[in-house]
Amino acid sequence: MDKKIIKATAVWLGLLLCMQSAVAADQARISKAVLGTGATPTYEIINPGSEFAPDTAKIYCAWKAEGIAAHTQVRGAWIAEDVGTAAKPNFKIDEATFTSQTAGTAVGAFALNKPNRGFPVGKYRLEIYLGQTLAKTVPFTVKAK
Repeated sequence: MDKKIIKATAVWLGLLLCMQSAVAADQARISKAVLGTGATPTYEIINPGSEFAPDTAKIYCAWKAEGIAAHTQVRGAWIAEDVGTAAKPNFKIDEATFTSQTAGTAVGAFALNKPNRGFPVGKYRLEIYLGQTLAKTVPFTVKAK
């Protein structure tokens, strides 16, 4: 009798672990986030990199979200982490939101325009949220030439 209980318990644990893995695989996530100086109409990044000059006209991030529900909001918040006296630490520069129309996969791009005097030298990041949850952080730097 004890062997039957042990076998039944092992089977149930195995099934539970398989179901949990399947649920985790379907969870919403940002599977791609690439920075660069441009983006194509199909959201492929142009001149990929994580280091930019102060006179870069615009910094783009092409992203791909997978496993999302219809009407999920994908929000990008551009943050100046440490730019000296140009802004307080972790200053939110700008943000934009995209709302998916269908469930499954969504692609898009966020862009940050160069300020009038150029980007201050320092550390930055783009925070990408799925709904209210921070899903990905993409760090980058601006360095003088």
